[in-house]
Amino acid sequence: MFKRWGPATAVALMLPVLSSCGLASVTRDRLLVWHDWPEAEAAVLTELLNSYEELDADLELIVEYVPSDEIEARFADEVKSGFGPDIMIGADADELPALVEDGAVHDITQRQTIRYGFDDLDGRALSAMSIDDAQSGVPLAAFTDVLYHRDGIEPPESLHDMLDLASDGHSVAIPLDFFDAYWGVDAFDGRVFGRENVIAPDSGFTEWMRWLVRARRNPNVILDGEYEVLRDLFAAGKIDVFVGGSRELGTFRSVLLETEAGSPTTQEDTADTNDGEDEAVIDESTPTLTNVGEPTFGVATLPGGSKDDPGGFLDVEGMVINQHTDSLTGALELMEYLTNVPSQGRIARAGVGRIPVNPSVSIDATTSPMEAALVVQQRHAVEMPQIVQSRQADLSSVANDVYLEVTRGLLEPADAADELRDRYDDYLEITDG
Repeated sequence: MFKRWGPATAVALMLPVLSSCGLASVTRDRLLVWHDWPEAEAAVLTELLNSYEELDADLELIVEYVPSDEIEARFADEVKSGFGPDIMIGADADELPALVEDGAVHDITQRQTIRYGFDDLDGRALSAMSIDDAQSGVPLAAFTDVLYHRDGIEPPESLHDMLDLASDGHSVAIPLDFFDAYWGVDAFDGRVFGRENVIAPDSGFTEWMRWLVRARRNPNVILDGEYEVLRDLFAAGKIDVFVGGSRELGTFRSVLLETEAGSPTTQEDTADTNDGEDEAVIDESTPTLTNVGEPTFGVATLPGGSKDDPGGFLDVEGMVINQHTDSLTGALELMEYLTNVPSQGRIARAGVGRIPVNPSVSIDATTSPMEAALVVQQRHAVEMPQIVQSRQADLSSVANDVYLEVTRGLLEPADAADELRDRYDDYLEITDG
C-alpha cells in the first residue's frame, strides 16, 4: 500500500555470514533466507542474522537479497517448482492472499504460535498475516502515516492548527488519495467500511471531505494525488509539513541533514549538477545513512479533528515459510529471534521507519525522538479489513476520483459518501460480473 522509493538493483546480494571452519568435515543445518531490504536499510538485518548464526555453531544461514517488486512473484514461482528459500522476509500483507492461493506458504499452527511467542505480538499485525483464520505468516515490522516537519516549525496538533500554520505562510502538503489520506477520516472519528467490510462511509468521512474543501482555499495547502511528487518536494527541502509514510524516514534522514558548518544540506547539494535544474534529484539506488550531520526535520503524530489521536492504515511487513521447507523448526526459531524484544528494538532504532510489532519494545523519546513518535502513532493505526487488503487497486481507482472531484468543486462533500459507495458497487459489478 505505502509507496517505496524506486526499485533497487535487481541483483541478488549475498550478505556476509559469519562461520567457523574446522579441519574435520562438519554437517551443518542450512537455512536459506530471502529478503527485500535495500542495502542502506539491510545493515541492521545483516547484523541480526550474523548474530543469530553465531549463537548456533551447527547453523549455516544463506541470505540473499531480492528486489521488493520481484520477491513475492519469484517466491511463488520457486515454491511451485519445489525450490525457493526456507523463509521470505518482506512479504507485504496485501500480497499474502495471492501467496496462500498459490499454495506457497506453510501455515503456522496455534500451538506453534504460542510456543514461539508470536501470540505476544501486536494483534492487528498478527491478524494482517492470517488468511481465513490460518496464521499464514508472522509480522516483522509495521509502517503507517506520520507527520514530517522542518526544524523550527511546531508540528500542528490539530487540523485547525494545520490551517493556521498554512495561514502563517508555511507550506503544508497532504497526499490526496484514499489510502494515504484515510487518517483524515479517522481524525473525525469516521469509518468507510461497514459490516462484512462493505463500503459504507459515515458522517466522519463527510466531515473530512468538508475540511479538505476548506483547506484547498488556502494557497499554502498543497493537495495532490501524486504522493511521490509531494514526498520528493519535502526531501528537497521545499515543503514545511508533509503527511507521509513512516517508510520514508530512512531516506529523509539521508537527504535532509545539517552540515558541520550548520547550514542545511540535501542530497541535491552533494550530487553532480543537474544541468542547472532546480528540482532535487532523489537517487533511487538506495541512499546511504552515513552522511555527516543531524537531520533538519522532525517526526510527529498526526493532527486530530473531533478525535484527538487519529491513525492511518497499518501496513505490515511479514515473514513467510516455504510450503516445502525441510527446516520448519529452524525457520520458526529464526522468526522467534527476529520478533523478540532485543531484535525488535534494534530494528526500531535503526532509523529506517520500521515500527516494532512486539509491544514490549520501549523507545526512549529523549534519545530516539523520531522512532518514539512512530511507536506512538502505530498505537492509533487502523487495521485494514482483509477484503480491502486484497483489493486496494480496485478501491483506489474509484475512491481517488471522488477525493479529487470533491476538492476541485465537482462534487459536494455531502454527496461524496453515497457517490463512493455507489461507484465502488458498480465497479465490482462490472469487474466481477
